[in-house]
Amino acid sequence: MTFASPGADTPLDTARALARAGQSDAARQAFRQALTASPRDTALLMEFGVFEAQAGDRAAARKLLEKALKIAPDDPDVHINLGELARQGGAFALAERHYRRAMTLNPRDAEALYGLGNALAEQGRARDALPFLIQAHDLMPGDAEILNTLAIALEAEDYLDDAIAAYRKALDIAPDFHQARANLAVLLQDRDETEEAEREFARIPRKALPAEFLARHARALIALRRSGEALDVADAALAAEPGNVSALMARGTALQRLGDFDGAEASYRAALDANPALPQAYHKLATIRRLEPEAAERLGPLLADTALDANSRANAGFALYTLLDRADRPEDAFAALEEANALRASALPFDTERHRAQVERVMATFTSDFFAARADEGVQREGPVFVLGLPRSGTTLVEQILAGYDSVLALGERDDLPRIARTISGYPEQAGTFGSDWARETGEALLAQMFADRPDARFATNKSPGNYLFIGLISWLFPRARIVHCRRDPRDTGLSCFEQNFDQGVAFSYDLEAFAAVSRLHDRLMAHWHAHAPVAIHTVDYEALVADPEPHARALVDHVGLDWTPDCLRPQDVDRPIDTASVWQARQPINTRSIGKWKRYERHLGPLLQLAGERA
Repeated sequence: MTFASPGADTPLDTARALARAGQSDAARQAFRQALTASPRDTALLMEFGVFEAQAGDRAAARKLLEKALKIAPDDPDVHINLGELARQGGAFALAERHYRRAMTLNPRDAEALYGLGNALAEQGRARDALPFLIQAHDLMPGDAEILNTLAIALEAEDYLDDAIAAYRKALDIAPDFHQARANLAVLLQDRDETEEAEREFARIPRKALPAEFLARHARALIALRRSGEALDVADAALAAEPGNVSALMARGTALQRLGDFDGAEASYRAALDANPALPQAYHKLATIRRLEPEAAERLGPLLADTALDANSRANAGFALYTLLDRADRPEDAFAALEEANALRASALPFDTERHRAQVERVMATFTSDFFAARADEGVQREGPVFVLGLPRSGTTLVEQILAGYDSVLALGERDDLPRIARTISGYPEQAGTFGSDWARETGEALLAQMFADRPDARFATNKSPGNYLFIGLISWLFPRARIVHCRRDPRDTGLSCFEQNFDQGVAFSYDLEAFAAVSRLHDRLMAHWHAHAPVAIHTVDYEALVADPEPHARALVDHVGLDWTPDCLRPQDVDRPIDTASVWQARQPINTRSIGKWKRYERHLGPLLQLAGERA
């Protein structure tokens, strides 16, 4: 059989033209005709082998390349091609041998260096891979693929800053290198640089991302409290891969935060259908009161399964506690809760002394003299409202009451103030070295962000509980801000924190002694702010608010500067995303069900009982 192709003078030319045209069968016949004429041409054997590999016939490719190896055992290109074929087939040890042989024959062959580094990395030997990948990059600095693989190896060895730099360099060379950008986004996400991670995800066309990476993008959006967008991305992931568990979990979380508990339950149960041993799904169902009591039989073994990671076991423990607590089995319930918290505490230890030192430094910096010297700085108008206190002290309920007003933009928990503090090298002491314009410019920029979605709103809330640490910054940036401080019985607050597997670790919540220490420091710091901060602070007592809502809600809205309306006493009717652990409770009518729960577990709460005695 002969082949004719315009401009093709030889069978090899014909084979190449047909291969470019996508006519694989005809190209294969032309290669065979060329090989019949030159059966010992190693270059032809390699080219034919590469063609077969690209066409998906690795067995035929291996046969051709091994024939080339017999003819030219010292040709490094033959070894490189055999190494790549083995690597693509998952035979990484065989690939390593071929690449090492190629390097012996040509020590400065960048392809051999890269192939060897890649094969070593694929075997989990990133440390061994790094020298070869670095040499390959030195020889081919403009190769984005080498930089991406180098970044993966650097990341595996915890050289995270270097990995980020390598990913960014790869993207400078090849901006449309979607895999490198996705790898960068995931690394940034794992480092809690969520906003930057989301920006990188958003630059990648959805159709270019596998479902697992789309689910990652959805999780980043959830962390940024953009639940509606997260739902869209999770749906895109499920369109690409209908049973993807990560996407189902992300979809459920987005729906939960949007208040669609039926939809959330359906997504979590679909995730359990795909993976019946998924502790995270059980925990999520427990948080929305949709987990059946029979699940306790499945959760006990999951909590005890040491093959699972600590967070998965902890999720099983928190879910099991919820079921046993509702079944009126307090001793068994607390045993599960204690084990779950111990697992979380081992993964996220809390440094009490470091926290104590930070509080002391804040009090030493933000004094009456500090504020008096800067009284004319900052933004001299109303607008921001900060609802703060310890976690689980009623901040979500207070914000939900304020959200009942059309003139209030409820923003939930925002990390603006910690981010500003991180931009100040040597915070808090060095804050006082900034020029007189800094507070006004920083405050204006933050206000623009807070009111971006509703410029017509009169007030915007930030209910991140930990902002009590930043009342000094608030007073400086926003002298006319409203601050609402939420207080609750420390026994109930501590137990409620101990019951939560917080999505974004509040590490002191996993240890009762640590919680008690943080609570004492919180009380000291609030006393300092009452004595020194120029901004008025209104205190809401949670027990008093839920027992007799109207007078305390009236005092709250009066402090903010709102006219009274009884509609604000129906927080369950406010339709907005809620991105906190109180997502279910905040959609219920005001009630006293959570008061005094600590009594059920009194004998286990020694540090909290002591704390309550001190406060009394």
